[in-house]
Amino acid sequence: MIYHDEIIDEVWNNRDTYAAQHHHNLHALVADLRKRQKKPFTTVIDRRNRTKVTPLKNASHS
Repeated sequence: MIYHDEIIDEVWNNRDTYAAQHHHNLHALVADLRKRQKKPFTTVIDRRNRTKVTPLKNASHS
């Protein structure tokens, strides 16, 4: 049985639509994201420098 998640389906659909608007051209996608980042109230998150999250010591596991 394949599990379908509506949220994941919507995210993938949005991603595919955005990529199609730029003809699936990675350079065009990056250029657009950089242009959007310069607009006020827009944030692009850089996840390359993430720190490792450690679980809480007293966290209960259900």
